[in-house]
Amino acid sequence: MHITWLVNIEIQRGVWRQAAKFEPNHMPARYAIAVHRIRDAVRLQCSDDQLIWAANEMATVLKEGDTSVVDLPVAWAGLAMAHRAQHEIAAAYDGEQTILNEAEERALYTLKQAIQEDPDDAVQWHQLGLYNMCTTQFSRSVNFLKAAIARSPECCYAWSNLGIALQLSNDPSSETVYKRALVLSSSQQSYAILSNIGILYRQHRLYELARKMLSRSLEICPGYAPANNNLGLVFVAEGRWEDAVSCFEKAVKSDDLLDAAKSNLAKALALAKKQ
Repeated sequence: MHITWLVNIEIQRGVWRQAAKFEPNHMPARYAIAVHRIRDAVRLQCSDDQLIWAANEMATVLKEGDTSVVDLPVAWAGLAMAHRAQHEIAAAYDGEQTILNEAEERALYTLKQAIQEDPDDAVQWHQLGLYNMCTTQFSRSVNFLKAAIARSPECCYAWSNLGIALQLSNDPSSETVYKRALVLSSSQQSYAILSNIGILYRQHRLYELARKMLSRSLEICPGYAPANNNLGLVFVAEGRWEDAVSCFEKAVKSDDLLDAAKSNLAKALALAKKQ
């Protein structure tokens, strides 16, 4: 199934590139190509020419697109997506500070421009909040996420991310915000929120409550690696080494890129041998 999906994506990308080649003024095709370039770069965590080309495509849509056809807020949001990805990937690999500063400046400018084009679009406020969270500007992130919620009060994702920003700011209201997100979520959306609440309880050493929340998360989504990893940490705190090792192994199996789970597994195995 995974291989088929990749093949389909390649076919789609080829079709769009042919469309753009034969009709360069077809802006929807150019936008679609740019979005796929961004997704590829993010998936591969590779900030190479793909993101530069994507940003150029988005800029072309803005500069050359017919304003009666092109939705400017969407086009600005696309350019912001490219610049945001450039900065986040560069930051993850400890790029030169000058390059990081320039990438951050471009990302912030385009994110704010997208909002200026449509101040009532909750999605753009949400994106700006997430970006500030990624750059550890937690107080700003809280403000932007609150602005998103003011425009779309029933969005469980905005409430959940606000809870994360508040938790990272050591704000005690994060639990209340998470619970509001849980009320608004569907059963298939709730596993990540339950996991976040479990992490909050674990950090406050409320291990029984943490275990209940994380177990509920895993009942809904058994392969959710962050929940397995944090349940393993609860078991470590309780001295239940075999259970901890089992949870860490499940987390690594579900997501072999989750370095925290790999590190925790190695430590738990070493400590379990000493018991």
